[in-house]
Amino acid sequence: MKKLFFNLILCIFAMMLFSCENQENKAIRTMCQDIHNRYPLATLQDIYKTCYQDFFGAEHLMNDTAAARQYIHYELEQCRDTDLSLMPDYEPTGFRHRFVRVNFSNLVEGQLTEEQLVMMFIDAAAHDNAFGSDWLSEWRLIEQIALGVNPEWAAASLQAELTEAAENNYAVRHSEAFRNAYNPHYRIVRNK
Repeated sequence: MKKLFFNLILCIFAMMLFSCENQENKAIRTMCQDIHNRYPLATLQDIYKTCYQDFFGAEHLMNDTAAARQYIHYELEQCRDTDLSLMPDYEPTGFRHRFVRVNFSNLVEGQLTEEQLVMMFIDAAAHDNAFGSDWLSEWRLIEQIALGVNPEWAAASLQAELTEAAENNYAVRHSEAFRNAYNPHYRIVRNK
């Protein structure tokens, strides 16, 4: 009887684990499909960037709050005459949506003040936001699913570069194609 009970508990635990894993895979696939549909010129590098942002948050950008404030002001001045409508006003990061990209269009159109965005960004960067300690394993899973969604994202040199970045927990910039096509100007804030 004890053995039957133990096997039943083990089976239930395995089903729960499998279900969680499938939910995560489904969320990654949905995110990749959404990015591919919304940004046809996005590359695997852009998938890496949004998932990295979701995994680590914004603290990798914050060394000095005064410098962050100055840089946000500088970037806002640089993008005032840029078409910021190519990206949504707010966009979740990655597949867990732990953070949100706040487009600078919100500042230009007066929906947010510069100070509000600075404070939200500083708040997001002030915490140890890492989701876990194994970014490389997470990236490998994301990459595998992403390449299943869009095999055209496969480029051996880019895959090797992104694997090296993941091994060292490095952030990357948006791909040049993404930057040229969509004019990304945003800051990461906590999703709350």
